Amino acid sequence: MNLVKPLLILFLSFISIQAFAQEPPAYSWLSGSWTGDGFGGTSEESWSAPSTDGTMMGMYRHHNADGSLNFYEFLILDENGLRLKHFTPNLEAWEEKADYLTFEMIQFDEKTIELKGLKFQLIEPDSMEIYLEMKAKEGSRTEVFHMRRVDSLLNK
Repeated sequence: MNLVKPLLILFLSFISIQAFAQEPPAYSWLSGSWTGDGFGGTSEESWSAPSTDGTMMGMYRHHNADGSLNFYEFLILDENGLRLKHFTPNLEAWEEKADYLTFEMIQFDEKTIELKGLKFQLIEPDSMEIYLEMKAKEGSRTEVFHMRRVDSLLNK
């Protein structure tokens, strides 16, 4: 009796089930749309749900206090950290074509994503703070963003 084919089918089925049964990463709480302050204006940030490998895609938009568009960011988050690229309102990249900024992952859990120079802290299910370390010739400072989840506010 040839058991190879039934065993192969059983093995492949098990692997397929495992791929779909993976737990989302602990930082998946970031998924959704957020709005708040920062840089003296309005910050908007949206994050996709994690893909099967745990990668999340994000977009950021900043408006000045007068309502004019300031810049955009395209972001990728995974267990290794965050990569981002800035764009002007005309979609001209700030960084060179192949370059982007990186924030190395330090640690993450169900309420915190701590990266080198950047931290996301969930305060309540619909509230978070973002701490961005800024370095300049004059010294360094931390920009704090107070964000609230927009998508769940719209559903209430």
